[in-house]
Order: sequence, then structure tokens, then C-alpha cells
Amino acid sequence: MDPHPPLRFAWREEIIDREVSALHAAAFGGDGGLEPWAERLEHYSLGWVTARRGEELVGFCNVITDGGRHAFLLDVIVGPGHQGTGIGRSLVLHAIERCRASHVEWLHVDFEADLGDFYMADGLFRRTTAGILRI
Repeated sequence: MDPHPPLRFAWREEIIDREVSALHAAAFGGDGGLEPWAERLEHYSLGWVTARRGEELVGFCNVITDGGRHAFLLDVIVGPGHQGTGIGRSLVLHAIERCRASHVEWLHVDFEADLGDFYMADGLFRRTTAGILRI
């Protein structure tokens, strides 16, 4: 078995709820409970990008849409052992390219202040004023 299988990115690849839930819990904390990712993606997403090293899911991001001109980048996740390797950047770039090939005109993203350099680097996104309310 190759100790360093190649990294592979895919758009709208079939996912397993268990693997995305585990990746999300590893990256963001939480109880690791099983979430209905496949159902949510099917209902609300323009698409999603997966990153796999061999069969292992090491990264994920989701693009939801309002059905019109706007899409929203959510859940950019890279497993803790793979962070800082460029996988997150590649996930975002793949998502942007897929949005450009669709009807979408605007891709929105919100993020914590400490992630500003990641999203703002190389002019990918520009700062805007937004509001958020925790319900």
C-alpha cells in the first residue's frame, strides 16, 4: 500500500454521512454525532468539493445557493493532520471554478477573524460589511 497516495479532488462526489461528520468533529470539535450530510447536500447545495488521499476523506467544502445569483461557501474543513498543506486553498479554488461554470454571480463567505488571511489572500475574496445573528 502506498504510504502517500495521491490527493484527489471531486465535485459532487457521493459522500457518507459518517465520514463527513467525523471530519467535521475532528476539525471543529463537537460531540461527533452523526449528521445527515448527504440529505442536506442534495436539498440545499449547488455542489460540494471533497479531497481524498487514497480513500480517506481529508477535506470538504460546501456551496449552497439561493437558486439565483448568490452562492455561499460553507464548511471548509480540512482534517487536523492535513491542515497547512494547501488542501483548504485547493478546496476553495475548486469551488470557485465550479461556481464560475454555473449561473452564480456572487460567492459569499463569512469567517472568524483569524481566518481572514486565508480567505483574503491573493484577492480571492474582498471584505464587505455583513451581519450575523446566532439563533
